[in-house]
Amino acid sequence: MARTVLLAAHLAGMAAWLGANFTQLALARFYGNQPTDARLAWVRATGLMASRYYNAAGTLIGATGVGLVLHGHWSWSSGFIWVGVGVLVIGGAMGAGGFVPTSARLAAALRAEQATEVRRLDRRTLAMALLDTAFVLTAVLAMVHKWRA
Repeated sequence: MARTVLLAAHLAGMAAWLGANFTQLALARFYGNQPTDARLAWVRATGLMASRYYNAAGTLIGATGVGLVLHGHWSWSSGFIWVGVGVLVIGGAMGAGGFVPTSARLAAALRAEQATEVRRLDRRTLAMALLDTAFVLTAVLAMVHKWRA
């Protein structure tokens, strides 16, 4: 029963992370064409997600992942586990070092009406979001196929 609860929570954390990525990717173009006030609200919301929401999802994934290894039949030597750990570390670094500061710079550029800088930061955010999503999908693939189990 404990393994089932841990696995369900682990999957919920992953779904939260991946679902938020897909939602942001789907809405980026829409919000990119909105007036400045709406864009600023969107940038503030995504910045908040980068600094809080993803931290909560990552913590849930990490804690339940450790629980699954400790209370399951997998060992720390399994490759797929280290893919997951790596993606959590990379995701955290991208959030703290990429998404959060880029959101702040994007909001400042929007307020200052710096169109060239806004376009540059929009492209940067999109590239980071696509890369982050690719990492998460790689971790999902590694988990499903139990790479080097």
